[in-house]
Amino acid sequence: MPRSSYQPVHSFTSADIPLSTQGNHGPPPIPDHQDRFQRSGGKNDRQGMEHPNGPGSYYEPNAYPHYPPPSPHGYPPPQQGVQQPYYNYGPSTPQVVYASAPEDKRPPWKRALLGPVRIPIFSYTSALVMLVMLIYEFVRNHQLTGNVIQNPSQNIMIGPSFSVLVNIGAKFLPCIRPIPEVSDGELYQQCFKDTDTCTLATMCGFPTQDTIPNQAFRFVSPVFMHAGVVHYIINMLTHLRLGVDLERALGVPRYVFLYMCSGIFGFVLSASLASKSMASMGCSGALFGLIGYMFVDVLVNWKYIDHPVRELMVLLISTVVSLVLGLLPGLDNFAHIGGFVTGLVMGMLIAPMRPNPTRNVKIITWACRIIALVILVVMFAVGISQFYASPDPSQICPNCKYLSCLPVNGWCDSY
Repeated sequence: MPRSSYQPVHSFTSADIPLSTQGNHGPPPIPDHQDRFQRSGGKNDRQGMEHPNGPGSYYEPNAYPHYPPPSPHGYPPPQQGVQQPYYNYGPSTPQVVYASAPEDKRPPWKRALLGPVRIPIFSYTSALVMLVMLIYEFVRNHQLTGNVIQNPSQNIMIGPSFSVLVNIGAKFLPCIRPIPEVSDGELYQQCFKDTDTCTLATMCGFPTQDTIPNQAFRFVSPVFMHAGVVHYIINMLTHLRLGVDLERALGVPRYVFLYMCSGIFGFVLSASLASKSMASMGCSGALFGLIGYMFVDVLVNWKYIDHPVRELMVLLISTVVSLVLGLLPGLDNFAHIGGFVTGLVMGMLIAPMRPNPTRNVKIITWACRIIALVILVVMFAVGISQFYASPDPSQICPNCKYLSCLPVNGWCDSY
């Protein structure tokens, strides 16, 4: 089988960890971008396009390596002897290849806003924040249970107990809003220790026993939490590969917007449709958002990609397989679906415009962006309003549970 021009990551990221088994897998294998233009006597070695600066010259590809060479009007001519790195992602590890490149004279604020950028600040910083959160989970678990981790037979991810994860900030519906049949004084068995019982207020960390559940921050905090060491490592395989690549291409603000919107809406959808007894956490919804964005990226740059049908089919098949696997017990497939749909919409909103666009292309692009922005606002407005307006969110769409479980062996009984 010929090697794809996108190199997949041969691993899955981990999903959000629910109440029961906390088993997990994650988004599909992720295609990597590869630099496709090299010195070739002034021609593109695959498509035969003339180099804008003449034969024998070097240049730095645009943010997306499958774009054609930049217009001579878009960049100043290259400065002889100036060495600037561009990133060449091969089949194994990334390496920096040095070549003379046109100097980007845009203001620093514009480069940071629109990309490309060389340092993916958010990807590295958020990975560090997630690691600090994981360490804090272990500390908190030791404070409340006397053990650093829960018995692996109960949490195969090598991490804290369910009740400790809820106490720290996992998505847990009864902590976010009042739920029928769940009272503030309800006792939970084996709360922090096997012999302990505690109320909902104690487990959620409410300041008083009479506090009405209102912890809306649990739509955001789970994005930076993980159920254990295994969960964290698996997610980082994609977060620090595809995430770093996309942040370099998009710039920090656009990438943060994509990542956080996907992660947050994933938990909004999960809170509205998943089981009320399920607690979940992890950045898998955000990572599925990156996958959704990749679909739009392939379609927008269809004519600049070698074998675009193959690339699209690889994305499609691997995504479908991952979502089907999300039907297994212990997986929060609603967070995946919500993140993926958000990524598709965000792709239309923030994807870079094609190089040297015609007037019609500009009009169509901006029309799509406006439509996508409206859809995104409506998604969040309807999702959040329905979650709080419904007497019981689990009854918003009772049959939707089959998007996250299979009706066999009692797998859907918790819904």
